[in-house]
Amino acid sequence: MGAWDVSVFGNDDAADFLFEFDDAPTLAEVVPTLEDALDTALEATPELDAMDGAVGMAAAALVVSWDEPTMLGSEEGESLAPWPRTPEPLPPHLATKAAQVLDRLHQADGNELAELWEEAGRTTDYQAELTRWRSRLP
Repeated sequence: MGAWDVSVFGNDDAADFLFEFDDAPTLAEVVPTLEDALDTALEATPELDAMDGAVGMAAAALVVSWDEPTMLGSEEGESLAPWPRTPEPLPPHLATKAAQVLDRLHQADGNELAELWEEAGRTTDYQAELTRWRSRLP
């Protein structure tokens, strides 16, 4: 995993995921991309690999930041501008899926991303980043 910090977009996989929104100016184009990433993370069994976990975490953060764009860092906000893409709300089921992904990422078992941050001695930082995003969802 090419990671430079534990922030939600602080790795190559999540940063690359942001490029998928370059040509997605409408809700009809954004929703499937977010949902695919969330579903991939939720359906991975028995282990969620680091790439799918990082992309799932990024998708969850984008769902949160649809209503709270200030949650995005300046670099992400700049690369996604404008975010949200339209004033239309996201379908409510995406918030549910985003919460489920963040809950799964909190679990160490079967979670390669958590294992990598544990090996790096950064579990507390990783958990704090997950909690920051998860606290914004029902």
